[in-house]
Amino acid sequence: KQWYQRRVAITAGEFYIGYRSFDSRTPVHDIVMSNHPSVKDTQVKMQDLINKYVELSKQDPESEPSWQCLSKSGETKIYRKEEEKDGVLLDYLVATTSVQGVTAAEMAEVFHNGKLKLEWDHTIEADKKLETLDELCSVYHQILKRVWPTAQRDIVYASHKQKLEKPGEHPSWIVCNVSCDHPSVPEGTSGYTRATIEVVLFCQTVCDKTDPTRKDVSCRIVYSASVNPGGWAPSAAVRAVSQREYPKFLKKISAFAVDHVKKNAIEF
Repeated sequence: KQWYQRRVAITAGEFYIGYRSFDSRTPVHDIVMSNHPSVKDTQVKMQDLINKYVELSKQDPESEPSWQCLSKSGETKIYRKEEEKDGVLLDYLVATTSVQGVTAAEMAEVFHNGKLKLEWDHTIEADKKLETLDELCSVYHQILKRVWPTAQRDIVYASHKQKLEKPGEHPSWIVCNVSCDHPSVPEGTSGYTRATIEVVLFCQTVCDKTDPTRKDVSCRIVYSASVNPGGWAPSAAVRAVSQREYPKFLKKISAFAVDHVKKNAIEF
């Protein structure tokens, strides 16, 4: 029995990445809403994340006081972003980078596609699709390789890929991976410590040529990952690991994406 019955359209307002603004006010991809409570709640979170990162993309990290640059390596910068929520000051890490020779659509597909992910993300032991909600949104059970001496982790998450369009411009793409529950893999029954995630990859194509080659296209990226490893782990340690792993992750996925698409026709 399928879980979903209704569709909810998301409309993005004016936004920009890399300080290039454009307007996108037409409805974009409709998210299929699940009847399963956990997945349905997760999809609502995805809508909130899409809106949040569209808003973040309007901001110039170099001039906004709520952004603090923590590290810089080539095109990649790691920022700490502060925001107030319900009277509480929160902060999280955001990475930005630019990748030559890849479009937003191609980068989003490399990140979203479960089979491709196994080729470049070697922290994954297994990644099984549990449910397909539609062609752009599925639920996965991912088992991570054990890092001795810690317990082995697993994650159940919904992954949604969405296109943000503006007439006359190449579309931008966003991928949200958000933890949820699934009846086929209840927490505590898999033999692993259940981690939870809230991950966003936001991509914008930069290309000014009407008949571009690979040398004429690049992809600007905004990336953030909030990971709770489960069990006991001090927040300071989790943050330190995240700050160290962000650049490694972006370098790894960028190199794979460039090699994966270099002989293919450009896809926007």
